Amino acid sequence: MKKIRQFVLFAVSTVLVVSLFFFANGFGYAAGDSIIIKKGDTLYSISKQYNISVQELKEHNDLKNNTIKVGQKLLLPGLKQTDPLYVVMAGSFAKKMNADKQISLLKKKGIEAVAVKRVITNQIYYRIQTGVFSDKKNAEKQREVLRKQGIKDSYILTDKPLHINDVTVGSMSSQLEKQFGKPAKIEDYMNIRSFYYKKQGAGVRVNFNMNDGSIFGLQVYPEFLNSDAIPKQKSKVLDVYGYPNEVTKISCYESASCEQFIYKFNKSKLVVQFDRDGKTVQYLDLSKLQ
Repeated sequence: MKKIRQFVLFAVSTVLVVSLFFFANGFGYAAGDSIIIKKGDTLYSISKQYNISVQELKEHNDLKNNTIKVGQKLLLPGLKQTDPLYVVMAGSFAKKMNADKQISLLKKKGIEAVAVKRVITNQIYYRIQTGVFSDKKNAEKQREVLRKQGIKDSYILTDKPLHINDVTVGSMSSQLEKQFGKPAKIEDYMNIRSFYYKKQGAGVRVNFNMNDGSIFGLQVYPEFLNSDAIPKQKSKVLDVYGYPNEVTKISCYESASCEQFIYKFNKSKLVVQFDRDGKTVQYLDLSKLQ
C-alpha cells in the first residue's frame, strides 16, 4: 500500500490555541534548556549542578575545549525535558456545561482552573486542571488546597511532556542520531534536516533553530526507520501516549480519509496520523503551539 511521503512544513500550519495549562503559585514547569555563564562557572561545576557530563555539554554546544566565558549562552541536553510533570485535577465531566460550572465554582474560591478536552473510547470528557508542576510536593500542596475547599475527589496525574522517542520541542538537533540511530544519509535545506535510513524516503525530518540548534518541529515516519522504538500501530500509540485530546478525519488519498490523534500538552502538540486501514501509523508530527 502506497504511503503518503510528502513532508509538510511545520511552520505553514501553526494552530493558534489557548495554552492548556497555567502555572499556579509560581511553580510552573520551565524547559530549562539553556543557561547564561556567570563568573566562577566551569563546565565541571555546571555538569554537577545539572547532573550531565562535561562531554555531553561540549557535544551539545559544539565546544572544541573546556573554555567558556561570562555571558555566554550554554545549551543543556534536551533529554532533561522529558522529566514527568504533575497535573492537579479537580474532576472530569461528560458535559461541558457541568465542567464550566465546576470552573466557575473554583474561581469564586480564588482557584484558577481550565477544562481540557479528552477523547476516551469515542466519548468526550472535560477534565478540570488546576495547575501543572515539575515538583510533586508543590502539586500535593495544590491538591490539599482543593480538598480544603470541598473538592474531596481531587487527584494528581503524572504526565510526560510530549515527545517522539524522548525528543521534545526544545531538544537539541544534535540529539537525533543518539535517539534514532546513525542514518545512511543526511540532507539539509535551510533549517530543515532530513535523515534517511532506508532508500525509499526520509525516516526523520526536523525543523531547528539555526542559531542554537534547538528543535521546534519534528516529523517521524516509522516505515522508513530501522528502530522499533517508535509506535507503528494504533494500540501502541495508546500505550505510549494515552487517549488523545482530539480525534479528527482528514483527506489523505483521492477518495479516502485518514484518522488523526491530536495531543496537546504544555504548549506542545503531537499529531499521529493513521493509514486508511485505521491501524497503521503513517507519521508522527511534533510541534510547538504558538
